[in-house]
Amino acid sequence: MVIVNSDSVFKKYRALFVGIFVFLIILDILFFLLLRKNIVFDVSDSVDDIVEVGSNYEPVVISACYGNKLKCNSIDVEIINGVDTKILGSYKVEYVAYYKKHKKTYVRNVNVVDRQNPEISVESDVLSVCPNVDNYDVKYSAYDNYDGDLTEKVSKQIVDDNLVLFVSDSSDNSYSKNVQIKREDIENPSLILYGNTVMYIPLNSFYSEPGYEAYDNCDGDITGSVSVDGSVNTAASGTYTINYSVSDSTGNSISASRSVNVYAPNGNGSKVIYLTFDDGPSAYTGELLGILAKYNVKATFFVTGVKSDYSYYIKQAYDQGHSIALHTYSHNYSSVYSGVDAYFNDLNAINELVKSQTGSYSTLIRFPGGSSNTVSKNYSNGIMSTLARMVEEKGYKYFDWNVSSGDASGTVMSSEVYANNVINGLGSGSYYIVLQHDTNINSIRAVGIIIEYGLSHGYSFKALDMGSPVVHHRIAN
Repeated sequence: MVIVNSDSVFKKYRALFVGIFVFLIILDILFFLLLRKNIVFDVSDSVDDIVEVGSNYEPVVISACYGNKLKCNSIDVEIINGVDTKILGSYKVEYVAYYKKHKKTYVRNVNVVDRQNPEISVESDVLSVCPNVDNYDVKYSAYDNYDGDLTEKVSKQIVDDNLVLFVSDSSDNSYSKNVQIKREDIENPSLILYGNTVMYIPLNSFYSEPGYEAYDNCDGDITGSVSVDGSVNTAASGTYTINYSVSDSTGNSISASRSVNVYAPNGNGSKVIYLTFDDGPSAYTGELLGILAKYNVKATFFVTGVKSDYSYYIKQAYDQGHSIALHTYSHNYSSVYSGVDAYFNDLNAINELVKSQTGSYSTLIRFPGGSSNTVSKNYSNGIMSTLARMVEEKGYKYFDWNVSSGDASGTVMSSEVYANNVINGLGSGSYYIVLQHDTNINSIRAVGIIIEYGLSHGYSFKALDMGSPVVHHRIAN
């Protein structure tokens, strides 16, 4: 009988036993892990997402399942997107999966970045500058997709013959723009003549140079360099030309001329123009008075009371030597021509206004619409024939016109058109009563043209009075 010592056997095979024990434990763990059920995300890429600011971001789709290595059933994944692509920064996107009481979260990092360079825009890639200045006045703007307007942050530097514009945004993206500097002066100076370029002055009067000024884009004020050639002999009628010229430091030049007409005024009344203005005073009457004063021409104002805010112009015109005549107080045809009494009531009302401004009544009349108007037939048949007789019986003198500017046609025309209408209406007669309205600004601004034409063609200008020749239209009512 052989007796075996167990301790010696264990010692002999201890390493084997330990190995078997460890193997069984590992096998049990592997078996547990293999068969253990859990929520599993299918993540093949764990790198952070990079997103350009301002772009659209769609989170990466990640799937999940519940189970083990042998079997795993797909389950829904909830995505919590906390990314604001309008603002730079680091954001997290959470993926959450649920299965019964089990929950698991996976987090993905998203970085919103700005990798786009700003831009600089200039009105021209070539900057023309004066040879004698160091001012580089170039118009530019800078814009960044994230920071917006960066114009104020643009730096400027001269490198060789280039103006270098540089700007960077808050993400250190930068942009530079080269603008070529071209030193040259190709612009002519400006030469401005004060006063009129066509002047009319009476014989044996005094000619005073109205003046001028010259300016250059590079040299500045060069009035002192203006050359004036020509003279005016006011003792002899004729047209005299004054020439003006100036050059800048690079040879660019400009010239201008003024025509001075020395005329012998026709004072014997054989060719007279009577300028008359209806329907005022208005906001434009002051400008008209200034034009008449400039040429020392007297005119006649057939006034109304329609725009009472400007009644003070009646006094101004009277004080300046113009004739104040009566047109109508209301200029309302339906009431003025509703009857004889209505007409004279209106006439008396405007005459009272004239007296309040001038201190005296007027006896000069122009019927609303003229004596040949037919609109009065709508309100009182035959009234114009009656009124024409009665006003003369009462000591008034009425005037129509034989030249019209056409400024009451209802169609707005230029000053030149109104002036030509008057000029073309002048003929071989000895006097012309011109109809205009000081409520039409373009007609008012035609007056200077009319006066200058008249003075240079032997006409004199007078205001109407009780001794003036009359123009009467054929009465049609």
